[in-house]
Amino acid sequence: MRLDATLDVCVCDDNAVITGLGCTPCAADEIVVAGACACPSGSAKNAVNTCEIVRGLGDACATSSECTNATYGYCAPATAGSTANTCTSTCITDVDCGATYTCATWEARPYCRAFSGLAKSCSSQADCAGTDATFCESTQTHRCMVAGCSLTTDDCPRDTTCCDFSSYGLGTLCAGACQ
Repeated sequence: MRLDATLDVCVCDDNAVITGLGCTPCAADEIVVAGACACPSGSAKNAVNTCEIVRGLGDACATSSECTNATYGYCAPATAGSTANTCTSTCITDVDCGATYTCATWEARPYCRAFSGLAKSCSSQADCAGTDATFCESTQTHRCMVAGCSLTTDDCPRDTTCCDFSSYGLGTLCAGACQ
């Protein structure tokens, strides 16, 4: 945990999650994803409980023929937070995807999608720039959130919902609760 002098509040370090009134650091091989510790995109826990790269998952591609791992044989389009298409798998629900992925059921062909920057520690919008989670919630959680979601398709990361915060001048945001 560290003091953000600009906001005069304590925030968790980038690789720690909020637990009660403090922070718990993630394991050395994990990152923060949606407020929890998990393996980075393109990797998964192995038999000895350490994150290891999964060959093919997250590899750059132009077409699905370049995705040579049959499990990750779908070439997903680039998102706002990335510059390249990536190999992943198709899905029906979030259960079909790893913990750091969301089943993008709003797409014509649903696929397992990662949201870059989600729950990253921040103190300003600049800290979230260049990721899928471009909005810095700088009053309570001090974490990057996905902004500009669709209320119709609810195109948000798992365990969040598209909420209309227009009355607060924020537009739509993916949040844990719309209150």
